[in-house]
Amino acid sequence: MEKWVTRILCILTMAFFLLVFLQEKTHFVHIRQLGGVVEEVVYPKFTMQSYADRSYQNNLEAYSKQNFGFREWFLRCYNQYLWDFYGMTSALDVSVGRDGWLYESWFVEDYYHSRMYKYTDNPEIFKNKLRTEAIRLYKVQEILKEFGVTLFVMLEPGKDRVFPEYLPESKWGDEPEGVRAADYYPYLFDSLGINYINFSKYFVEQKGKVDYLLFPQTGTHWSNIASLYAADSLFKYMEQIGNKNISNIEIGKPYYDTTRKPDDDLEQMMNLIREIPKAPNMYADVSVVEDTSAVKPKLITIGDSFFWNIANEIPLGSIFSEYQYWYYNSTVYFNPNYSSTSEIDLLAELLSADYVMLSYCTAMIYDIGNGFNTNALVHLCYDDAQINAVLGGIMASMKNDENWMASLYEKADAKGVGIEDVMREDAEYLIFTDPENYFEELCVSGIPTIRNKDMCIKRIKEQIYSYPVWLDEVKRKAEEWNVSLDSAVTRNAIWYYNQHKSEQ
Repeated sequence: MEKWVTRILCILTMAFFLLVFLQEKTHFVHIRQLGGVVEEVVYPKFTMQSYADRSYQNNLEAYSKQNFGFREWFLRCYNQYLWDFYGMTSALDVSVGRDGWLYESWFVEDYYHSRMYKYTDNPEIFKNKLRTEAIRLYKVQEILKEFGVTLFVMLEPGKDRVFPEYLPESKWGDEPEGVRAADYYPYLFDSLGINYINFSKYFVEQKGKVDYLLFPQTGTHWSNIASLYAADSLFKYMEQIGNKNISNIEIGKPYYDTTRKPDDDLEQMMNLIREIPKAPNMYADVSVVEDTSAVKPKLITIGDSFFWNIANEIPLGSIFSEYQYWYYNSTVYFNPNYSSTSEIDLLAELLSADYVMLSYCTAMIYDIGNGFNTNALVHLCYDDAQINAVLGGIMASMKNDENWMASLYEKADAKGVGIEDVMREDAEYLIFTDPENYFEELCVSGIPTIRNKDMCIKRIKEQIYSYPVWLDEVKRKAEEWNVSLDSAVTRNAIWYYNQHKSEQ
């Protein structure tokens, strides 16, 4: 009898491993994919060098962990076990609060401890950092205003601020509370005169006054329906500060429905077998009100993931001529010409926009703009030739510093690129991180008077083409000089700029 039991167990074990192997190779069983972001591990190529230094073995192990058969089922079973027995999750950056409420860890950190400690443990140093960034943003706002572009900040709410009663207990003990950026920035915006709409404060005030959840129990962003009402207020605010008539939206009667993305995005990251019991979420349909007198402005949004709720729920194409989304000032969405902000013609996009919105929640506003503020400020004030001259000076300093060059060569080897590329990359990092150190005119307390020459000449050319009398005069000059009209317009714009550059 024991032999038969042993044989059966061996057969079952072999069958199990055979099924796992077949699933890994053929995927003959369709399995629901895991939620969350996964960095794909490629199958390693065998070489004697990789075998000798054990990188092949390590990479093969990593590949096997990510690709073994029925991996999704095993992980979901394990995650369900953690949740059912211990109320825990293995999902990275998901914190479990009271009564099954879920929070992203950086919101918990911001509420209890302040994310200030990522940068410094000195509150005054951190306040100065925020003040410097706000001043840069104000300068960009005022320069763009000269070109008819309205810049503003949408301060999004944080789940921790609206529903603190469900937060997990603090793990920071009696450590002193730091400065919270979302609390300090409004003070700076008010004192400097920066345009902003504060949904963080408004959502806290509205809690208990509305019959729907402002944040879903198992999601990290404002609820879909809350984002609709916020967008309605946002568009009205844009009309006010931009002095433009924009199409409004009409929100239908709210109704309960099965959970929609991203109202359960944190729960999806946990990869459970069963749904977490939760209150039903409320939704509403939205339409754009017909208004023949409304304009369709161009909007550029720079910010975090909260804007996705608005973009997914509202037909923005009926309101805006363009609505580009520069996600964390990195990936570009809703623009067929670009996929990354590193590819775009920054000035061309900014100066063709009607509105530029920086959109950040309470936990992400610590890095407001994600480099946009300094990048825009430098390019609005200096042309490429001036910027390249500063870069050349920094790179010359690098070449005169042996230790600096040694570290650059090491970085170039690690990246597999040329030394000149690494030098320029580091030089650009320096000037766009701390431009006041390299451009004297940006140190002034007020708005810099210097402007990018190329940008000003381009604007003058557009003015020439738009004024018939001025254009007719330039046409006569084109015939007299025997050049093309565009050449004559360019010459005239340069002459006009040189005559009036003190006014630019």
